[in-house]
Amino acid sequence: MKKYIFSAIILMVLGQFATAQQDYRIGIKLGPSLSVSRTSADGANTDIQRDGTSIKFLIGAFVDLPFKENYILHAGLNFASKATRISLTDPGVLAGQTVSERYDHEYLQLPVLLKLYTNEILLDTKVFFNFGLVPEIRLNTDNETPGVGFVSEFQRLDLSGNFGGGLERSIGVNTRVYAGLNYYIGFLNQVKTQNPIYDDFQVKSNLFSLEFGIKF
Repeated sequence: MKKYIFSAIILMVLGQFATAQQDYRIGIKLGPSLSVSRTSADGANTDIQRDGTSIKFLIGAFVDLPFKENYILHAGLNFASKATRISLTDPGVLAGQTVSERYDHEYLQLPVLLKLYTNEILLDTKVFFNFGLVPEIRLNTDNETPGVGFVSEFQRLDLSGNFGGGLERSIGVNTRVYAGLNYYIGFLNQVKTQNPIYDDFQVKSNLFSLEFGIKF
């Protein structure tokens, strides 16, 4: 219940901010994503590696607020699924046998991005670039390998940087569509509590998303 209340509050705040602006646009976006983990260990015994990638999805609503010609503040609310796919090898555990662990996560993202537009490259078509910060709240985690215990608990909060770009086209007086490719790089260690028999290790998230959107 708390996550839905929080989501409603964020949308209300964004709506109030948007109504104070001129020529603002609201929209929705969705698309497939590729979830990849980055790993490292502090000690010399435990070897932690990424154990594959996962195809996930992202869906969201947003407000584009122009504050200067070709400069837009993009703020919104995304629901993003991610995965943690890791394997650990330690000579002191299970005789050095490699063991894998898999988790699926659900995150609420709160992107705050700056979008920069070019002039028209074709009729009614512009190129844009975006970058910014994306605070993230983990809503849920499912352990696909419950018999394995590298990670006891994941952090509730994460913070990602965003870099991307794409094409936007006007298809009417008030309607625009776009397609973009975005890279979300996680800055924080996702692991809050780990199994102490292993050396301390870190897991950070990467997310590549192909996003299609429409705004009005």
